Amino acid sequence: MAFAQDGSPGLKAAVDAAWQRSPQARTLEARRDETLAGREAAQSWIAGSPTLGLAQRSDRWTDQNGGRETEVSVAAPIWLPGQKAARESLAQSSSDDLEAQIAATRLALAGEVRERLWAVAAAHEALSETEHHQHHLEAIAEEVLRRVKAGDLARTDGMLAQQEVLAARGAVAAAQAKLQEALGRYRVLTGQPSIPVLEVEPIAGNMAEPHPRLAAVRTALQRSQASLNVVNRTRSDPPTVGLSMRREQGNFAGPASRSVGIAVQIPFGTAARNRPLETAARTQIETATAEAAQAEVMLKADVDLAREQLDAARRSLEAASSRASLTRQHTELIEKAFKAGERGLADLLRSQALSHEAEVAERQQKVALGLAHARLNQALGILP
Repeated sequence: MAFAQDGSPGLKAAVDAAWQRSPQARTLEARRDETLAGREAAQSWIAGSPTLGLAQRSDRWTDQNGGRETEVSVAAPIWLPGQKAARESLAQSSSDDLEAQIAATRLALAGEVRERLWAVAAAHEALSETEHHQHHLEAIAEEVLRRVKAGDLARTDGMLAQQEVLAARGAVAAAQAKLQEALGRYRVLTGQPSIPVLEVEPIAGNMAEPHPRLAAVRTALQRSQASLNVVNRTRSDPPTVGLSMRREQGNFAGPASRSVGIAVQIPFGTAARNRPLETAARTQIETATAEAAQAEVMLKADVDLAREQLDAARRSLEAASSRASLTRQHTELIEKAFKAGERGLADLLRSQALSHEAEVAERQQKVALGLAHARLNQALGILP
């Protein structure tokens, strides 16, 4: 059936290996720290970094009466009502969106691994059948040469048989090159030297819930909506509240006095500040909404196409198997007639070529059926 090596890792291990080598996967996983930092910042009770101030005033360089004033202050921006909750919602939406992107990227990578594995299987089946055909032609050539020496066949028949053997060897070399190319592509993707045991995947009964592709576009829409909510809640920069302690002394002999002060700074939002932010957020929502609608349509089309391809692969395999059976029976009859001297070498070689073509077609259709199973599971969002 398909190409396999005993003891090699399975399909899931191959996908895991490809994931570890993927630059996009590394980038997405590294962004988890960013989202975690964003969630921690959103959960803070202050809207930014606090500041510490120190001021000192003295008349040492002017009146020299001993007047001194020292002030220490602490200030921090604070959230307005609803801002903290909006930013927490945005941070959570960003985290959910990232996880959905990771799942969708892993699904896409699994599809690439599936494609390359079945490409290796197809190349291996083609090589196996080509080698089998070569060995069969070599056996025929030996029989023809023996009969040429015995005087039963002409020398031209011997030359024709040897030409077919040489052509078969060239076909084997070409098939080996294609197999090595397919193996190279798989190894570049996964970094694994061995090929997993490849079996036809059982078709999933239902679509994955949630489907990684749909989840990715839906969470992107939710993040865009949360971003607009933050813009609406943040019409200006956060106000700043400060607490200060002042120590004053009027002259050398006078007593020192202490006081505590509270300061509030409230920035005013303007249309020039808020309009671009709001417009950008609404643009993101429109884009995400369109992408979500398109993804649902494309996903349904992909699943329908995959089911149709699976049905076509089944019908093609049935036809190819029937044809291969008939050509094998026909070739067996021609071989018997050739050995009995009733049919010529050209008839036998033509029958062998047709039989080889039918065998290759049957093997390739078996691979195509396995690939159709994998593609349907891929469309359904099933990860290995």
